[in-house]
Amino acid sequence: MNRTRTLIWLIPLILLLLLIPFVVPNAIVDADAEEAGFYTLEDLPAYEPVTLANPDPDPLPLGISSKKNPLGDGAPYAPKAENFLPDNGGYLDSTISVRVEERVLRNTKIYFTFVQIADPTQLRAALANPYPSTKWKKGPQIAEGRNTVVALNGDWFANKDNKGRGTIYRNGELLRSKNSGIYDALIIDTAGDFHIIPHATEEDFAPYEGTVLQSYCFPCALVIDRQLMTFNQKDKDTDSLLAHHIEGWKKAQRSVLCQMGPLSYLIITAEGPDQSKGGGLTIPEVARLAWDMGALQAFNMDGGSSALLMLNGKRINCLVNGKAPKNNRDVGDIIYFATAEP
Repeated sequence: MNRTRTLIWLIPLILLLLLIPFVVPNAIVDADAEEAGFYTLEDLPAYEPVTLANPDPDPLPLGISSKKNPLGDGAPYAPKAENFLPDNGGYLDSTISVRVEERVLRNTKIYFTFVQIADPTQLRAALANPYPSTKWKKGPQIAEGRNTVVALNGDWFANKDNKGRGTIYRNGELLRSKNSGIYDALIIDTAGDFHIIPHATEEDFAPYEGTVLQSYCFPCALVIDRQLMTFNQKDKDTDSLLAHHIEGWKKAQRSVLCQMGPLSYLIITAEGPDQSKGGGLTIPEVARLAWDMGALQAFNMDGGSSALLMLNGKRINCLVNGKAPKNNRDVGDIIYFATAEP
């Protein structure tokens, strides 16, 4: 009798245990990808640091566009056509390595662009028009004449609604210094290292005075010092409210700039629902993706139709029959990497 009762109790328990992997597969199959839920670590490209043939080239001149000099000090050396890899695979010379990997994760095409440079001045900015103009241009128009190897869109500093917010540097020049205390800031220093300041004010920049190469002011920081930032749609904390401000829980095109190591970077460019049904990433998803890729620092740039990835001055993301989409939005500036090889 006791044996029968024991069997009656054990059989449902055994069945329940057998069902657990199907009820919560992420927790059992891949604990590391539990938060992401739509990929495993094996689905992602591997980060591989690169040793460049010429790790100590002469620095490139820096400058920002002005009415007298609309191009600023564009990179002095043009990339060589023969150094671009086939099928938009990247670029390689003695001073810069670019490797572009494509993945499709949950109907979303994602470009992982790994960049290694030899000198911090190879990480540059270009404005659509001399500051304080609020007129924007198409990405390839901004890239024209600047000898870009690879480029992505910047933040929204020139947007009329956000003009005047944040402390903004481009190519070592201070364009404006305004207290904000709302948006996060990315500082790229003269060594090419990233520093992210949540809800940055003008005073937060004081310790970096004289060492800022570029700075960006936008929602949101995704990874800070290898710590994954968390967002909750139901919370009212500042970080989650910032994510709300850029429709962070909507699946959309995303553009992220990460630092992986010394003078080593990763650009994550995700396509969206305009390109495939159910496509796009939320802010929590793209934050987790950057973290899983091993980013030391990761900062979200302007997304949606502003998300832009260019190789050799030509757009390679969100193409329709090889051409830019109709909703190809103008942008206020680009971030680009240049060669230092004469």
